[in-house]
Amino acid sequence: MKITAITLGILLVLSNGWWLYQSLDQGVTQSYQDQQIYELEETRKQLMNMMPSLAENLSKEKVIEIASQYSSTEKYEKNRCIWVGWLGLKFDQNGKLVSVSPAWFYGGQDPCYQDDNK
Repeated sequence: MKITAITLGILLVLSNGWWLYQSLDQGVTQSYQDQQIYELEETRKQLMNMMPSLAENLSKEKVIEIASQYSSTEKYEKNRCIWVGWLGLKFDQNGKLVSVSPAWFYGGQDPCYQDDNK
């Protein structure tokens, strides 16, 4: 009887230790994942914000042509933006790229989603 109680006590301590280890490991993994998502989001913002400057000397047709090279989907127009793959391209009256939007919407100010907000 005494050996059974000691064995069960040891198993209880070991199982609690294992659960503690799993919880800590999951917490560390989650923090690395959160950091990676943050870095990817900041990279996306930086790239989308710099694209109009990079395309400054390109025509609307050339920008759409280049964007289409990296997407297998058909382009379409919605809310006065040209959507190519996962990108919404907003052009001014002169055909210059002024904004690039992602296909998902977080809320806030975004030229390709302005009509959806009303």
